[in-house]
Amino acid sequence: MTDRYVYCNGRAREATSSVGAGKQPLSAAATKPQSVTNRHMNWLIHALYSRKHFVQCRKLIDRQLAICYDKEYLYYMKGLLLREENNATEATQCFQQAIALNRKEPENYKELAKTLYSMGKFKNALEVFLKAETLLERPDHEIYHHIGELYYKNFGQPKAGRGEAKEYLKQAITCGKHVASYKILAEIYIEEGDSIKAIEMIESCLQITQDDVALMTQIGILYLKINEYQRAFEKLLDATATDSKHTSALLALGSILQSKNDIDGALNKYKRISNLPDESSEVWSNIGLCFFKKQKFIAGISCLKKAAWISPLNFNALYNLGLVLVTAQQYVSAFQTLAAAISLRPEHAECYMLLGTCLRHLNDPGNAYLSLEKSTMLPDAIKNPLIYLNFALYCYEVGKSDQSVLHLSNFLEMTQHVTVHREASV
Repeated sequence: MTDRYVYCNGRAREATSSVGAGKQPLSAAATKPQSVTNRHMNWLIHALYSRKHFVQCRKLIDRQLAICYDKEYLYYMKGLLLREENNATEATQCFQQAIALNRKEPENYKELAKTLYSMGKFKNALEVFLKAETLLERPDHEIYHHIGELYYKNFGQPKAGRGEAKEYLKQAITCGKHVASYKILAEIYIEEGDSIKAIEMIESCLQITQDDVALMTQIGILYLKINEYQRAFEKLLDATATDSKHTSALLALGSILQSKNDIDGALNKYKRISNLPDESSEVWSNIGLCFFKKQKFIAGISCLKKAAWISPLNFNALYNLGLVLVTAQQYVSAFQTLAAAISLRPEHAECYMLLGTCLRHLNDPGNAYLSLEKSTMLPDAIKNPLIYLNFALYCYEVGKSDQSVLHLSNFLEMTQHVTVHREASV
């Protein structure tokens, strides 16, 4: 007899082949059902399963279960088959039977855990994955990935979390290039504010799956966050070249063009966006700002009102609408819009500055002074020197020269270090 091994679904299975069959008579004992009978059929079971001939595979497994003593592999394969047929409950029972026959085989535990995961039993799946890990003789990407993912989703012990998730996912990617592991690691780094590491993970993903528009868009936005505008622009262009109507890519690309005062280019990108209810408020807000920069106030106000109507709690849309209304000298509407914006962000200094401007033109000097004064006292005031200039001019107007000089000097000092943005970024 010579030994050989059949590899079935990642598991090495011993099989035998007879040399000189027919030369020796078979004994009575050799005709009894033995494990070797089953092993002769492993290759066929695996072949039928791999080719998705599930009906024939199921019949062969059931027949072998009735005549063979070596049933571990049969239960294992039947579990895989049942899971493919969306019968997770019976698949779980088969994997449990395989484990009962061999408690040292990590593949049995891994497939049981994957089945529990598919059923939404995440805590139970994690426990089984951890058990499978203790039996490993060599690294296994799937086990490391699932443990890392479940720790990331907070299904582990209280002490386990993002740190443990990162370690397991790093182990997973050392076993090979796997997109799912890189994606979760990127999400973790984004949550931690580490854009550089997140970009590194997504770049690794794009080496594997080069046509993933969502990843190209995500990395483009991350490059924007670290002020790598040229690389961001290139990635977003790649995304729109692959999918000319991808919303997030077009919105980000339009925002870049808009920030560079290429208003017509930005409008061209926004016009290509369609059927996007979740993000249409931001799109209309940006379009409104484009018309505002082109001095088309009526069109800008119409677009911004639509943005606010779609999403009444969108602060950027309300603030930008208030800004355009003030510029268009529609002070009553501007006051109402800015009051709504302040209710969403009561610490936003620029809103109080614009509100004070409205009150000044509405002949309410007392409240105008209080609003402008408050704008200088909020933490955000240091980001925009125009806040101090407006208050300095108003103080001079109402005869408070000392305060005017103080805030004017603050304005002059800040203009040496701060770049002023007239509208909210979106």
